[in-house]
Amino acid sequence: MRPENRPDSDGGTTDTAALECDDQLVDQQLVRVLVVDDLPSFRRAVAGVIAVVDGFVLAGEATSGEEALDFLAAHTVGMVLMDVNMPGMGGLEAARRIRCGHPDVTVVLLSVNNTEDLPRDAMVMGAHYRHKDRFGPDELEALWSDGGRAES
Repeated sequence: MRPENRPDSDGGTTDTAALECDDQLVDQQLVRVLVVDDLPSFRRAVAGVIAVVDGFVLAGEATSGEEALDFLAAHTVGMVLMDVNMPGMGGLEAARRIRCGHPDVTVVLLSVNNTEDLPRDAMVMGAHYRHKDRFGPDELEALWSDGGRAES
């Protein structure tokens, strides 16, 4: 048997190079999402939402803006879901830096505050905002499919 083949369940062989290509193709079609929040319970809740929506995969988690920037320096993602208020670098500054350094990444700020309670420049930087209490599978899909323009 050639090294790139392996036995499969029906007694034949499977070309592992083809499997690797299929895995890469599947991974390219998934939206990789980074979740940033200082509260483990909320990171778990958002990870749960990502897990039930087809086409999305949890790329990683961070507890601060600094960790998010470090993660993005080493990994590619399509979307960042981030709390506004965190110790250290908060979500607003992290969103500004992410949008400057990674303009193709959709950044969504999540908070328990109402939109009118956020600083004026919060939406100017190109990030989107969603209320944490209303964030769920449908909202995640809408944010991606329309580039974050859907209102919550």
